[in-house]
Amino acid sequence: MSGSAAALVILALGIHPAGGQTAAPTFSSLSRQADEARNARQFDKAIGLYQKALKLNPRWEDGWWSLGSIDYDLDRFADGAPAFLQLARLKPDSAPAWTMAGLCQYKLRSFDDALKSFAQASRLGFQEPTELARAGRLHLALVLTKTGSFEKAITELAELTRIDHKSPEIIVAAGIAGLRRVWLPAEVPESDRSMVFQLGDAMAAAMEQDYKLALQKFEAVVAEYPDEPNIHFRFGAFLNLQDSDRGIGEIQKAIELAPGHVPALVGLTMIYIKREDTKDALEYGRRAVQAAPGDFAAHIALGRALLANENPAEAAAELEQAVKLAPEIPEARYSLASAYTRLGRKSDATRELGEFKRLENLAK
Repeated sequence: MSGSAAALVILALGIHPAGGQTAAPTFSSLSRQADEARNARQFDKAIGLYQKALKLNPRWEDGWWSLGSIDYDLDRFADGAPAFLQLARLKPDSAPAWTMAGLCQYKLRSFDDALKSFAQASRLGFQEPTELARAGRLHLALVLTKTGSFEKAITELAELTRIDHKSPEIIVAAGIAGLRRVWLPAEVPESDRSMVFQLGDAMAAAMEQDYKLALQKFEAVVAEYPDEPNIHFRFGAFLNLQDSDRGIGEIQKAIELAPGHVPALVGLTMIYIKREDTKDALEYGRRAVQAAPGDFAAHIALGRALLANENPAEAAAELEQAVKLAPEIPEARYSLASAYTRLGRKSDATRELGEFKRLENLAK
């Protein structure tokens, strides 16, 4: 049999000579095909190609971003979150990666994980495209509210309002946080929607520093819902900046309606310390700790009131309890350092002051 005839037989039988195997796809070809499939909106095909390319080059940052983005757009959040987290590991200073991971985790109701991801984006200053930064800040506030960190949520919403002006989403989020309810916007009962929106609208006006409009809106919502202690508390916190006496009156109304309202008790403690009314500060500080012995803020407030009353020994005990409950809170460390200084415990004061500075730097 001639050489050419043998070759034809081999081809007909599907036999490949040694060394003639089909070459395995390269990363270059797979990544190109994946991008082409994505641009053609052939998403399932693109996902498979990105996965194959990433097996060959797991450090391909654009590939992880594209894979995660497709998964997010297709509501495949359980697949999108790991892709964005892998990108964040490769590029820890990528605020977009952390934000998108947080958005996926939020959709999955993995709120603790979402909080960690959004916190990383926040530490990076949400340095990303405007729309994504806005979504990140808003969802950070929503997660903080859902996990019970209401004051932190309000602070985030105030910052978002300062940057971007108020929106219906901010108003609703502010109203929920102001009422101290662990709701997502979709979870607000129909019977409470008007109250949420009215309180949030007043708070958003205050966040925009339109004090005249905010006063009108707060007065209206208080008149409509006179038995809601959290509305009186938020109104009092707003008034304290403009009319402290009236602000104190509103916060006291909150306590009359809810004697164990810890934020109101802590708030009055701090207001009276600032006013150098040490007797009333001590009274409300003790009431705060009695109402919530496991709340670090109550122990900080009482500790500061005791310092103002020249009782550093008892103050140190309260502030040590605050540090035990929340070792990552800088204010507790600073106040404890002050108590130790007054007691002449220099080495302890230096240690706590050092921890205060370390925690402050971490927060920047």
